[in-house]
Amino acid sequence: MSFQPAGLDTRAYRGEWVITSMLADRAERFADEIAVESKTGAVSYAELVERAASVARYLRDLGVEPGDRVATMLLSDLNYLAAWHGILWCGAVDVPINVEYKGMFLEFLLKDSQVEVLVIDARWLPRLTEIDVPALRHIIVAGSSELDSPGSRLVVHSLADALSGPGVARTPRGELDPTYVIYTSGTTGSPKGAMHNNRSSVHYLMPFLECLGIRNDDVCYSMFPLYHQTGRSACTSTSLWAGNRLVLRDRFSTSEFWRDIATTGSTWTGYHGAALLFLWHQEPSDRDREHRLRFAVGASAPKEIFEAWEDRFGVRLYEVFGMTELGVGTGLTDGPRKVGTLGRACRQIELEIHDEAGDELPAFEVGEAVWRPRYPDAIFQGYWNNAEATIEAWRDLWFHSGDAGYLDDDGFFVLSDRIKDSIRRRGENISSRLVEEAVRRVLDVAECAAYPAFVEIGGSEQEVMIALVWPGEEPLDVADAFRRLCDAMPRHAVPRYLRIVDQLPYTATQRARKFILRDEGVTADSHDRVALGIEPGRG
Repeated sequence: MSFQPAGLDTRAYRGEWVITSMLADRAERFADEIAVESKTGAVSYAELVERAASVARYLRDLGVEPGDRVATMLLSDLNYLAAWHGILWCGAVDVPINVEYKGMFLEFLLKDSQVEVLVIDARWLPRLTEIDVPALRHIIVAGSSELDSPGSRLVVHSLADALSGPGVARTPRGELDPTYVIYTSGTTGSPKGAMHNNRSSVHYLMPFLECLGIRNDDVCYSMFPLYHQTGRSACTSTSLWAGNRLVLRDRFSTSEFWRDIATTGSTWTGYHGAALLFLWHQEPSDRDREHRLRFAVGASAPKEIFEAWEDRFGVRLYEVFGMTELGVGTGLTDGPRKVGTLGRACRQIELEIHDEAGDELPAFEVGEAVWRPRYPDAIFQGYWNNAEATIEAWRDLWFHSGDAGYLDDDGFFVLSDRIKDSIRRRGENISSRLVEEAVRRVLDVAECAAYPAFVEIGGSEQEVMIALVWPGEEPLDVADAFRRLCDAMPRHAVPRYLRIVDQLPYTATQRARKFILRDEGVTADSHDRVALGIEPGRG
């Protein structure tokens, strides 16, 4: 491919669009320079490749072949980087899993991806005792565990042993060879594994490199998990491609953010709208600009404080639209911007707004956002093991996002609502179907509906709300119900609000009319988990 950043004259990688080829180049040219630093230490470019090569050797010895899928369920730390790049180094395909997943959420992803090897942090190893995944054979554990084996079929290995062993030569791969299967949140049904190859993985990076003016001495601050495309591609892979230093954190901290930014010398970062609000509501200080941060890239920045936030902290914000399937679709282009929009379509992709008949709509008319690549493999290659969903998503030769919005007369994209049956909380898309299945199973109810409840933060943040028909003769113990849901579900998916209704509103085909529930919002008879003092644990 010929697209290359203009500003990185001496450090940017300019070879074939293959992730492992890029990493090998970095290790050769910048061997002793720090590639990534985290709370637990730092690794140079050479050390990162050495660790990846050792993991690759271990995986090969377990029988992992090029194209096989290996799942990762790890903290965003140096172990994750070694496992992720070790999987690619041996030619296998990484399947990153949200670390909050457990129960049916975790079981579904492991079964659907047909993985035989899982690299997992020891703290989450007990979750495997609660699920049944016949194909899974080998568990590589990061950290110590008192469990010899969570199941008689499984063989447990140590990631420390893998890292201490000899390395292996890089498996040659091409631009069209697969790299990741990254699962969507399951917004209209079960989660789907979006397949990416080397070329589409790199297309994700190019708008960042081309449009942000990244320099040779820039430092990226990543506070997103590495199972998330923002942390994995926008921050980590972009930094490695640029030959920059990456500061890796496993979460956002309001109280520590600016101090950490200043101490690490970070110059750019990703964000979500809630983080900007938390920082905005801190007491203004003379030190608000005592840092090197120049810009931040993200979504859901409240437009009411957008320019005032930039002025207070001296940081330029870039609002973008992104999806697991597309990478970044809008917002990183040359030219002006418009506050309150998500920008124009990026160079590698086309965007139109269509009506239900598939016809393009004029400016300012709301319809479905549909996309198609301008170059081969600029976006994902379809859904893993799901031809039906792939065909449905690509009808009329456009990728149908399921998101409603409009383009103004200058081509700027405004997202107005979600056609998809999903909930978005703090940057995480949550499958309402899986929430409903978990509620039915845990509370033993037949009728329930999960939907977003909009809360005060900027008017754009959502919380998970559940409405259910309680069949029991005795009243539901709501506090106990919340506690059981906390034990059974990922913490980000646990409903904050629970409402007991006599009946759900249904269509003639017995589909819940969730727009009615959404419009009613948090009613007087809704129970608030936070008000009850019940919070999900992090275990």
